Amino acid sequence: MCGRVSTSDIVEIAKELQLKYAEELIKPGGINLPPTVELPVFTDEKPDELQYFYWSLIPFWSKEKPKFSTFNARLENLQQSGTWKHLLGKRHCVIITDGFYEWQKLDEKGKIKQPYLIRMKQQRFTLMAGLWDSWTDKSTGEIINSCTIITRTPNKFMKSIHDRMPCLLTEKTANLWVDKNLPLNERLQLLEAIPDNLMEKATVKKVGDVEEYEKLFEEK
Repeated sequence: MCGRVSTSDIVEIAKELQLKYAEELIKPGGINLPPTVELPVFTDEKPDELQYFYWSLIPFWSKEKPKFSTFNARLENLQQSGTWKHLLGKRHCVIITDGFYEWQKLDEKGKIKQPYLIRMKQQRFTLMAGLWDSWTDKSTGEIINSCTIITRTPNKFMKSIHDRMPCLLTEKTANLWVDKNLPLNERLQLLEAIPDNLMEKATVKKVGDVEEYEKLFEEK
């Protein structure tokens, strides 16, 4: 599961990843972003452009925004589920974050939890594999581009915290994930669990505390 992320502002992302963006598109970052907000992405359609997509995928065939959860897509179900399978090999994206939050259960009933901020080491951004779609609201004519983050079973690093994790990418594999010339089976191989030594975590007292968040990054 991945239900809360942090992001940087558009200028920093574009500069670091060498992505262009529309001049009128000015987006700040956020330290505790939930599904249904817009997240920074680049896609297989525009791999050199920074865009912002609604986080909770709306399939193009939907009559309305889904009432079931679509902010995560389970890797195990991608090729079977009607929500995802039509996007495989055709509409891949990379979601750009500073990291994500996960809560570790400290008691059997899960009433006591310890939040962690988790991110990739050795690269500025924590990149996540995703799928995207474009949906038209027939009542207004508005076109909404939306995305989902693909999740998988955890590696050893994540297993003690949670039973799911996002499919994380290095900068190299991120570019391959959105490469339309690469066969789908090779692109799916990129979603193997990331090595434990490429991840790090920090204990968080309160998710969304700006002062604490900035200190966590300063200490790393």
